[in-house]
Amino acid sequence: MKWEVKDEKNCRKVIEVKVEKERVDKIYAKVFSSFRENARIEGFRKGKAPESMIISKFKKDIDDEVTKELVPETYNEVMKELNLNVVTYPMLQEVKPEADGISYKIVVEVNPEFALKEYKKMKIEDKKLKEVTEADVNRELDRLRQYRGKLKDSASDTAKDGYYVTIAMAGFVDGKAEASMTSDSQFLKIGAGSMIKDLENGLIGMKLGQEKDISVTFPADYFEKNFAGKHAVIKAKLNAIKELDMPELTDAFAKEVSGKETVAELKSLISGNMAKQASDDIRNFKADQIMKKLIEMHSFELPQGLVDEEINNVVNRYQKNLQQQGLNLQSIGMTMEDLRGKSRKQAEDNLKSIYILRKIAEAEKIDVTDTDVETEIKRIAVETKDNADNMIKQAKARGSWEALKAKLLEDKTIESLIAAVK
Repeated sequence: MKWEVKDEKNCRKVIEVKVEKERVDKIYAKVFSSFRENARIEGFRKGKAPESMIISKFKKDIDDEVTKELVPETYNEVMKELNLNVVTYPMLQEVKPEADGISYKIVVEVNPEFALKEYKKMKIEDKKLKEVTEADVNRELDRLRQYRGKLKDSASDTAKDGYYVTIAMAGFVDGKAEASMTSDSQFLKIGAGSMIKDLENGLIGMKLGQEKDISVTFPADYFEKNFAGKHAVIKAKLNAIKELDMPELTDAFAKEVSGKETVAELKSLISGNMAKQASDDIRNFKADQIMKKLIEMHSFELPQGLVDEEINNVVNRYQKNLQQQGLNLQSIGMTMEDLRGKSRKQAEDNLKSIYILRKIAEAEKIDVTDTDVETEIKRIAVETKDNADNMIKQAKARGSWEALKAKLLEDKTIESLIAAVK
């Protein structure tokens, strides 16, 4: 058996395989014997029909069976010998029985090959660690109180900034009613930015039961492209005004929202969390710069099959985010083709990041052990209040163990780069 490997674009290799006649003949003889023993041909006892009649009646079936047995067998031998890092499912093409044997092609995609640039000389911007102030902690306390607050009817009959209102509304663009701007009971907080700014501002000062035509202009970058930059009139009627009654900041409240015994302990917890978040923000700020520079300095092709898979991942995440906001592609004026086109660069950058970090980890002899993976799962279990042993078993059984290990290796490599670069 002979084969020849030909390199093509996008990490694609075509392996042209030629199986010699002698090997084909051996398989053919075995397959033919099986057909002869089991063939039923009128006028002859089972297994006694002449060879010529068996060939005449079953030639195609015999050839197909020879191919089915021979190609997988030789394919496995070729792939084992070449030891390629195949990243997508291989394809068999152009399987051809010939006078001097059988030929076929194996098409595979492999990991890209590239040399690392001088990444240790990168320079990145620094960012000053934001100090957590008492005002920051108090804002977070107010947010917690608002979250636990209850709406009550306002004693005022006039809508004000920060009030919660219910309106009936009907929107008109170019004199035509728009169904998406029509509601009998639209609830919103004035000033929260959940609706277009001109509408929220137009509600301020309205009296309970008052009707008003509010002129609005949609921003040029408005998410619903059909309305971007256009003017509209919204006929609004103010049906309800409510205020948020927030709980008092007491030790009992602190225990309810955090399990801490006192307000002072809750403040300390919030301050610590905010300090950690500030530190994480700086880490992410540096990591983003490092990855951007690494991608810019390394140019290499990617397996198209992996790119397509990652585009699917990016698209699915984007659509899920839209759904959580009650939106879809049609409502924002985008087609699936548009989204896939816009997602390609992100998908390619994601894959390049993985390949570059793996190569740096190899060069710097950075490793992640099974113990590291167990430690991370136990940390997650503490945060989520799950059983660590069960999580470890599930990770191994469901195949997420290796994915987590790869993620930890990427994170560890990034940390080493942050410590090394200036």
